[in-house]
Amino acid sequence: MQETLYLRRPGKDETVAVATGFSWGALLLGFVWALSKRMWFASFVMFGISTVLFFAGLWGETAGLIGLVLSVVFGVACGAYGNEWHRRTLERRGYTLLQDAGGDRISPGARHS
Repeated sequence: MQETLYLRRPGKDETVAVATGFSWGALLLGFVWALSKRMWFASFVMFGISTVLFFAGLWGETAGLIGLVLSVVFGVACGAYGNEWHRRTLERRGYTLLQDAGGDRISPGARHS
């Protein structure tokens, strides 16, 4: 079961929910998913790799099969690591993980004494 992490930017009332585990959006949409998450460098790299794999598939039957297999492997890798990349990107921008005093993660609406 996927867990949702909540990250907040200090000094602003902005909280972002980030899922953990596999990202179907990253698998199926690739660089478009990364653009929607404002992950500019990742979207540029994903677009570049997808373009190279697309053109590799145009060089013949064997290259086409290899390109297809590599595209599927690349898509699965993006799906497996996509949410982690999103969380790290937000942390580099200054977002912090919401936790209570005991170190447990909390939801953004939870109140504790």
